[in-house]
Amino acid sequence: MTAIILAAGYATRLYPLTRDFPKTLLPVAGRPILEYTLEKIAECQDIERIYIVTNLKFHSHFQDWQRDYRCRAGTNQPIDILNDGTSSNEDRLGSIGDLLYAIEARGIDDDILVICSDKMFEFSLSAFVDYFKQKRAPVNTGFDTGDVEIIKNRHGCLVLDGNNRIIEFQEKPVEPKSTIESVAFYIYPKEVIPLIKRYLEEGNNRDAPGFLAQWVATVMSMYVYLFTGECHDIGTLESYKDVDRLYSERTGNDHR
Repeated sequence: MTAIILAAGYATRLYPLTRDFPKTLLPVAGRPILEYTLEKIAECQDIERIYIVTNLKFHSHFQDWQRDYRCRAGTNQPIDILNDGTSSNEDRLGSIGDLLYAIEARGIDDDILVICSDKMFEFSLSAFVDYFKQKRAPVNTGFDTGDVEIIKNRHGCLVLDGNNRIIEFQEKPVEPKSTIESVAFYIYPKEVIPLIKRYLEEGNNRDAPGFLAQWVATVMSMYVYLFTGECHDIGTLESYKDVDRLYSERTGNDHR
């Protein structure tokens, strides 16, 4: 299995912090967000290769980070940093465009774990991979919020059958049909790779990865791994400060 970490966005909602620095490398409790994700990936014996997709503007930041990370952490994780060639929010490829870029640039013909790089999470990626191996079908992650008001107008909503197969995917619904929130972690079997190109060729939304999952669920069976534990989305200055404070308190490190 191959892991693809999508980190080519420009994070305009976090300006000025991300005007000249990538969100994925912002420190949480003194360490880059990205390193927490890599620790989770390291627990998965099935992951043989990691691709991090960034852009022209921030590519050198990731190269500098990688050199430091290898020395500091003493890791030999097989990480390949890709530059999608864009330099601004206006010419970005979008998350799904970057996913296809990585696949085509490296000739990937493998099951793929797709991770958005702006999340701090505590659930096991190994358990997620094991669930995929049981289903041998596309798999999304989901969380039971227990309250439709939490999802309303804010999050993707998943309607499931008795086997946790997605029967409807609502995007930020006004009237959610379930309490299950879609969370942006995906595993696609290699058979889905041609469908990603087809999805983009049909002119569908290339930005948020949830739109691809929503479309895939209409053309083949797609299941949901329901996890427990924390998962924090870092999308605004306020959410970033909250997560930094939370993890700093847990580790005893000063937050910035």
